[in-house]
Amino acid sequence: MIRIIVLASLSGMAQVSASGLSTCQCITLPDSIPKFDCTHDFTTTKTCVETKNSYNWTTYPGDYGESCKVHKEPGAAGCYDLASFPPVEKVKSEQADWCGDPWCYIDPCACDLSDPTNSDYFPAELHYSYATCEAANRYTETESATNTVGNAKCAGGGADESSSDAYTLKMGLGLLLASMGTLM
Repeated sequence: MIRIIVLASLSGMAQVSASGLSTCQCITLPDSIPKFDCTHDFTTTKTCVETKNSYNWTTYPGDYGESCKVHKEPGAAGCYDLASFPPVEKVKSEQADWCGDPWCYIDPCACDLSDPTNSDYFPAELHYSYATCEAANRYTETESATNTVGNAKCAGGGADESSSDAYTLKMGLGLLLASMGTLM
């Protein structure tokens, strides 16, 4: 009996990987954000995307936000020298604290965390989370005048925890364990 409870508990624990917590997975950029070939130093994939923000520099790496990692931010003055063309990454000691924090884009409908936030770079299209990558969202607080942490809502009608897959799994596991207790 104890072995079953321990195994059930372990299977319900969130595991962090490059794709985020198991209860809030990173997503890839949608087809509506086309990738194109580029040779900038800030991209290892040799592909880029064009962000939809109002910054001076809007070309970003093609894998931007697709996994839990520290993403290059060539359009952010806190991370890059925007007086250079193309922008040059600042030395770590001169970067804003948030430049070194991992994050990724997520689906707020498939995330049981409280921090899913609307993207500044792809408004009304993408949402991101630092918590799924085991980091705090220090970017929104310091860099975004109009955005707030946790404002992303599920397109299905609101980010209600009771509608998430993670919540359903949690409830199912609880009912399974409860029924096992009545059978003993």
